[in-house]
Amino acid sequence: MTSIVQALHDRIIGSIDSIQPPERYKIVILDAKTNKIVLSACKMFDIMDRNVTLVEMLESKRQAYTSLEAVYLLTPCMESVQRLMDDYPNDSPTGKYKAAHVLFTAPLEDRLFDRLTKSPVSKYIKTLRELFMDFTAIESRVFSLESPSSFYTLYSPAKKMELAAEMDSIAKQLVSVVATLGDFPSIRYFRPPETEDGKRTQSMRLAGLLQSELEAYVRSNQDMAGQGTILILDRSIDITAAIVHEFTYQAMANDLLPIEDGTKYTYNIENGDGTTEAVSVVIDESDQVFTDIRHAHIVETASTLTSKFNQFVAENEALRGDKDKVASLRNMKDQLANLPQFQDMKAKYSTHIHIAKECMRIFEESKINELGLVEQQLATGETVEGHLPKQVLAEMVPFLDDPDVSGMDKARLLMLYMICRGGLKNEDREQLLGHARMSNDNVEAIRNLGLLGVNTERGGSAPRSKKKPFYPRKKPEDEEQPFDLSRYITKAKKIVEEHINGTLDATLYPYTTEAPVQDSADATRSLRKTAQPAWEKKRPNVKGSRLMIFIAGGVTYSEIRAMYELCHSMGRDIVIGSTHIITPRQFIFSLKDLARGPLRPIAPVIPPYQAPISAQPQQQRPGPGGPRPGGPGNNMMPPQGRGPPPPQQQQQGQHRPMTPGNSGGAPSGGMRTIQKDASGRFVAPPSPHGPPRSPAHPQHPPPQHHAPPPEEKKKNKMFGFL
Repeated sequence: MTSIVQALHDRIIGSIDSIQPPERYKIVILDAKTNKIVLSACKMFDIMDRNVTLVEMLESKRQAYTSLEAVYLLTPCMESVQRLMDDYPNDSPTGKYKAAHVLFTAPLEDRLFDRLTKSPVSKYIKTLRELFMDFTAIESRVFSLESPSSFYTLYSPAKKMELAAEMDSIAKQLVSVVATLGDFPSIRYFRPPETEDGKRTQSMRLAGLLQSELEAYVRSNQDMAGQGTILILDRSIDITAAIVHEFTYQAMANDLLPIEDGTKYTYNIENGDGTTEAVSVVIDESDQVFTDIRHAHIVETASTLTSKFNQFVAENEALRGDKDKVASLRNMKDQLANLPQFQDMKAKYSTHIHIAKECMRIFEESKINELGLVEQQLATGETVEGHLPKQVLAEMVPFLDDPDVSGMDKARLLMLYMICRGGLKNEDREQLLGHARMSNDNVEAIRNLGLLGVNTERGGSAPRSKKKPFYPRKKPEDEEQPFDLSRYITKAKKIVEEHINGTLDATLYPYTTEAPVQDSADATRSLRKTAQPAWEKKRPNVKGSRLMIFIAGGVTYSEIRAMYELCHSMGRDIVIGSTHIITPRQFIFSLKDLARGPLRPIAPVIPPYQAPISAQPQQQRPGPGGPRPGGPGNNMMPPQGRGPPPPQQQQQGQHRPMTPGNSGGAPSGGMRTIQKDASGRFVAPPSPHGPPRSPAHPQHPPPQHHAPPPEEKKKNKMFGFL
């Protein structure tokens, strides 16, 4: 099974290696967004090992190295393009670097292409490519578009004017994921019964846009393999999964503890002299202890940690001595203090011991163990014994009255009750809110559930709607859960399971084109309702093709865990992604502002552009040992023994106009090279959706007997597929 982290890693490294000649020393420049993309899949050592002497941020003040060439890995936005142009000002005899190899993570807009290629920097650019890798790899089976603001744009009535642009942006980013994995999948999406009257859901809109974008991309890249399926869902498919408490290790820790971006955790440790010290740790798949326990129930986590630690001690003779096996987390913590020679493993075990103990402390103090049983009854519609819950309101009200239960937990409980009941009468809702005594923000979050398609009100004596549920409830005998607090099964898991088995309702989950002949565990498809062009006939029928799930508006850790479980139980290659990853707290925090939109705009990843104070860049040649480690913007040491090549070696790669036969090597798979013509000017590639980019007077071409003025020359269009 392909890891999306490894696929993105290979794409990044291959792009750097494609700069010819690969043995030439160079500098890599990243902007704030591409820095996150690169770090999600690569270690800095991986970059520095490709004959890179320095990695710097585009937004920071940087020292000029006019003897070295720079590789710019940039986001195709105005801010990054303008900062690139500032490195090569018109009034300077030289640029900040000897030459520029510009790699954009996504296709460049026409206006930015024109601005870049008509500026002074164009004469320094040796390489100009569009890489199609505009996403972040979170885990081996998880990706994110890193766009939390999408939740507001997709569902807030105050953001309706921005919805079309947001959908278009999401579709283009999904093409980057597909290009990186090398698939050309079928598209299946969620269409509830209410849409039969012509109303379109977010899933339907996105599926249509993605279909168009993929077809345009494949027309330009005919080597794409036609296999797999992508399921397009959105957050409204399962509100319960975003609210209910989850008790597996990774999900619970991110719900209850202040873990930043799902990976960075800071906590205090006590030193031997009695002082405390703040320690920050990164929790990701490089931590083997974490990968072993991340999807384990919190009850199993303690026993798993102790057994893993005992195994670690048994495999290391130096640790055993007279010590007995540890039997609890407390004994384990005491023994770890006596292992100074194994600091790295000691730090990992200590971190996860602390996290597990903190989760259990909050679990007990906040009465989540008792609250969770009521939540499970509301979420599943069943008691632990499998009966219809008849006293759930009587069991719920004491928690609403309890001052020890947080306002956030009370809001989550009321939301589940409202979903379970299909809405509440105004007087019933006000009475329950009176019991809860919550903040106005939490009350507003409850009211805004209606924007996600939840029935929040039932007027008078009108009966509840008997419309067919999006997903029928399973009988208790269908699947047994080992823990009473973990009986709820996410709808995403049920949908994927039925898709693999070939039993998913084709009315609720249709394809954007005709359904493939087979679409079960051994299916791919031939595609498209129109006549098949030559490139479509190349599509193989590969058994067990990849399945990608995309949930617009946020994906939960419980849904991520479910996909890992299906990978192992059904033997399928499954990848899940979203606009961003959410926890229940983040979801409710976003809900409270959903009706009016966020009070404060979400800060962009790439900071706004500010013109440099001085247009004249400082120029300084690096010494024999390479760029100085302490120079401006230099945040890392070059590897031992690395440095710029001797002057005579640098002379071999002099800048010369790039022609179609002199484009250099590049890794294959969705990379588009924009080339120079014989005069040294860049020529724009054609737009994949139709007419060429920015043609000059396309309906009235200039006469052939005389040359038109320079500003009226039509751009020659050509692709370089590598």
